[in-house]
Amino acid sequence: MKKISEILKEERTTKKLSLEDVEKTLKIRKEFLKAIEEGRFHALPSESYAQGFVKNYADFLGIPPSQSVPLFRREYKEEELDVVPHFTKSQPAKKINFLSHKSIFIGIACLIVIVYVVFQFHSLFFGPQLSVKSPKPEQVVTNNIVEVSGTTDPYATIFVNGAQVYVALDGSFEKSLYLFSGKQAVKILAQDRNGKKTEKDISVSVK
Repeated sequence: MKKISEILKEERTTKKLSLEDVEKTLKIRKEFLKAIEEGRFHALPSESYAQGFVKNYADFLGIPPSQSVPLFRREYKEEELDVVPHFTKSQPAKKINFLSHKSIFIGIACLIVIVYVVFQFHSLFFGPQLSVKSPKPEQVVTNNIVEVSGTTDPYATIFVNGAQVYVALDGSFEKSLYLFSGKQAVKILAQDRNGKKTEKDISVSVK
């Protein structure tokens, strides 16, 4: 089975797109895109960022999340197994220096693991954060076009009145929605990879 890194590179090449073209559209740095296509996911800031980048890149190339996300997880775990830390022997000491570089490194690594575990635990029971900037509740719109915008987790999927909306790297999203005159409802739904959902229903008046 092909890796997601290989699929992304082949799909981009087939569409005759350069890394610069993708960088300009998705606002993802070229070196990150190159690392993704080479399967060097640990060169990215974190696993969450890596998955968000891969998901947005795959969406842009027309690859559904149901295919890209599982392939990413498998390849990411395989890469983890290949990363073997090397430590040099140090002279024995009578006292432990808690301010040494090694102690600081271990402390930071433990903190990252704790934050990651807390984040994963939260995602199992709660939906992604969802903030809607527009429209405002009971807003009066003078034409039939309603601008919907807001922010969510960068790896979440957004639906506006049932239609999927692109989520940018910073978690922002926007969509122009056509509504008939009268009192209408705008339903915004954010869904994470675990299927947890956060919904907001906003009523607007269209004149």
